[in-house]
Amino acid sequence: MMRNDRELEYQVLRKFLKSIEEPEGRLSKNLSMAIQNELTERQRQMVHMYYIRQMRMQDIADTLGVTVSTVSRTIQRGRTRLKRCLKYGGQALLNAALEE
Repeated sequence: MMRNDRELEYQVLRKFLKSIEEPEGRLSKNLSMAIQNELTERQRQMVHMYYIRQMRMQDIADTLGVTVSTVSRTIQRGRTRLKRCLKYGGQALLNAALEE
């Protein structure tokens, strides 16, 4: 994956997750439900720290008492599961982000 693709993916996932924290109707409900159903508690925690709080992986590892590689793998697994959330309405969010 190219750097620009990674940056775009990061920004889209960050926007996706922030939309859950700011409920605005059906899309947000569906996204919230998808997060609750798709991610483990640990994945939700690390994904939130990384994308919403914008913590570095090293800082997350230090805070949680795990290795950076554990954080990286957990976030990657969470990201993979979040991609499944597109079936819950995330495609509209992706399209909006690509139009910006």
